[in-house]
Amino acid sequence: MSLSPTLALSLLKNPAAALPIFLAGLALLVLFFWYFATELESRKRNIGSILIVSLCLFCGLALTPIKETLKGGIDLVGGSSFTLLVEPKIDENNGQPLPLTTEDVKQARKTIEERLNKMGTTDMLIVEQGTDKLLIQMPGMTPEVAADIKVQLQKVARLELRKVNMDGFTPGPDGRSLAERIHTKDEPRMPGYEVFEHSYTVEGTKRDEFLLLSRRVALTGKDVQQAWPESMGGAHHVSVRLSNAGADKMLDLTGGMDLGRDRLAVVLDGKVITAPTVQAQLHKNFIIEGQENAKEARDLASTMLNPLENPLKIIEERTVSPTLGEAVVTQGLYAGIVGLSITALFVLIYYRTAGLIALVGLAVNTLMIFGGMAMFGFTFTLPGIAGMILSIGMAVDANVLIYERLREEIAAGKSLSTAIAASYEKAFTAIFDSNLTSLITAVILFWMGSGTIKGFAITLTIGIVASMFSAILVTRVLFRWSNDLHLLRKLSFLDLIKATKIDFLSMGKVSYIVSGALILASIGAFATRGERSLGIDFTGGTLIQFQLGKDNKLSQPEVEAALKSVEVTKLPTVQEESSITGELLTVRCATEDADKVVAHLRESIPLLAELVPGTDKEGKPTGTSVFKIQQSTEAVSPTLGKDFLIQSLIALALGLFGILVYITLRFEFSFALGGFIALLHDVVLSAGLIVLFGGELSLIHVGALLTIAGYSINDTIVIFDRIRESLKQGEGEIKDLMNEAINATLSRTILTSLTTIATVTILTIFGGAALKDFSAMILIGLVIGTYSSVFIASPVVLWWSQRKGGSLRKEVLHTTLAEADIQA
Repeated sequence: MSLSPTLALSLLKNPAAALPIFLAGLALLVLFFWYFATELESRKRNIGSILIVSLCLFCGLALTPIKETLKGGIDLVGGSSFTLLVEPKIDENNGQPLPLTTEDVKQARKTIEERLNKMGTTDMLIVEQGTDKLLIQMPGMTPEVAADIKVQLQKVARLELRKVNMDGFTPGPDGRSLAERIHTKDEPRMPGYEVFEHSYTVEGTKRDEFLLLSRRVALTGKDVQQAWPESMGGAHHVSVRLSNAGADKMLDLTGGMDLGRDRLAVVLDGKVITAPTVQAQLHKNFIIEGQENAKEARDLASTMLNPLENPLKIIEERTVSPTLGEAVVTQGLYAGIVGLSITALFVLIYYRTAGLIALVGLAVNTLMIFGGMAMFGFTFTLPGIAGMILSIGMAVDANVLIYERLREEIAAGKSLSTAIAASYEKAFTAIFDSNLTSLITAVILFWMGSGTIKGFAITLTIGIVASMFSAILVTRVLFRWSNDLHLLRKLSFLDLIKATKIDFLSMGKVSYIVSGALILASIGAFATRGERSLGIDFTGGTLIQFQLGKDNKLSQPEVEAALKSVEVTKLPTVQEESSITGELLTVRCATEDADKVVAHLRESIPLLAELVPGTDKEGKPTGTSVFKIQQSTEAVSPTLGKDFLIQSLIALALGLFGILVYITLRFEFSFALGGFIALLHDVVLSAGLIVLFGGELSLIHVGALLTIAGYSINDTIVIFDRIRESLKQGEGEIKDLMNEAINATLSRTILTSLTTIATVTILTIFGGAALKDFSAMILIGLVIGTYSSVFIASPVVLWWSQRKGGSLRKEVLHTTLAEADIQA
């Protein structure tokens, strides 16, 4: 996890500034707990006001200057591209290169990803290209950051511990040591040993020496279990913990040494880092000294934990355009602003004065999301924006929940201040449970997921915290001030959705038949289309590169428009790139489509169809014509490889399990089962319908599916909370009480769904091609999620609770009493 560039830089230049920031954060935490601990309304109001203003200032500072603090992903702003050559390993016995294998390339890819994006906070694309190359794309970087990245990319971090032959220090007739004389070839080589130079500093004075080291490597980086940087008194070093096997080797190595005399050399990438005298027999832990600053120690620890088995060489560096295209990003930005504006206008018109208070809360919520992303240096990507859309939708939902409760309390004849207090109290459990289930999923996705999954989880986590803060605390404080200053005499709302008495649960069987048929059709579509249902991000394909040179220009939208008229098995992706050799246009497509794509682009775009006289290697005319713009093709691996898919599925499964456990503990197993089946139903059906209607799943749909899952569980929990309340307080048949609860939340369900659907619909209509795919899937998922919360989840709860003659009311009361005992 990293701080924003501005904040991190100020802390590096002035470490003393870290203390005030830490104390400010601690003060905010104290205020937060004090707010919920105090019973006095006036004190809550004042503490809450200080907390809101302080947090807004903190987030505002983190966002200053906004162009430097908010980082866009490679899909939104483009960035830098590195082509790396994976070089063969060297045989330690004969010094000859070993054959390069596919496993070598895969290991290099995994290691680089671990080094550069361990926390998953940076949007990064890495694919295998050909048989011996890696293509890496990272968001826009400063020259300093790019230079640092290049060092990390090429650093092998091969760690070796070797015993120093003390005879190498024996002086000769000319006063020079034996090791130095061997180095200058004044003495013959000593079998089994080689000479290394070692530079070190003593009391500020730089010194050099020659060491005679054993060719036999005692320990390597494979024996390292953990490595971490440490700083003390201005000195920096890396602490190393060995594995059990490594500890045994170290014990054997130092056990036979002359303690206080013999030395042990630490060699990293062929360079002696340190060569201390062994003062005691070493076992599992030791330190590597000699780092000049904390960053050097941190980078060394990171590379030691992720050593490259094969050296890497940067053979080309370029700048690349956004993978979504600049026009798409601009269109998406305007469409998003319009969609959110319509949502804000709807809230303001429907809830009037209370709507204005909700909008202030939403503004604080948005500021906290952007401030949190900037403060910790997280990158905004399309899946990340999906997480933001979901969290803002949840914030709107929380306000709608409170206001619909407020409408009920005012209708019951309560005074305004009493009604406001009661509405917040009654809505709290639904808001808390729905947000906490989403938070459990987000944390598990961040912990277990990678790349895109982590980007979504980060934004969603920050968004959930911000939405709960804004809905529960910000709007409540504003209502307190409005009451105390007598600004609010009464509240009135539009009432477009009247009370209903629909028997939803009797429609359960019909819903099962409809959903079952659609799911079977979706599975059939997957089975029939096979690999054609997955995009290039999942399957890999061919990379076509057109060398445009410095004098030619071809825009991404122009190429994308030309590709719309060619029949292909998978949708191609287009990117513009530039380097010191000129402009480059790259197209990623399915391998079987490569020839067709090249031929079509040559026919459709005049620049690519232009011919020039051909020449041989000596520059002599051949009498034939060749294309002016040459192209090359190479196989590329999937952007989302097998490991990503397995890891993502495990993360999703654990997330579902976490939700299942939480709902069981908070509600009852019947509710957990209903929520689980509804969530599974929504994800499978949303993906299935895309395939059923001829689409293909790609990287862009991953974020959409995660958004659908989050929305689905949030919607379901809100309904479950009202059902639980009805069962605890109401009398009559279980089925009637459940129907009554669903009808009571129907206005909230419709309002929340409509506001979110309105925003996504505008993105679908006015966004670019990629955004249309993304938002269309979310739109389908929102409709399915709203439907399943009412017609799938609730009937499953009733069915499971009645299958053995059990009573759902008794089970709910039993869970409530158990919670009360725990709290007591």
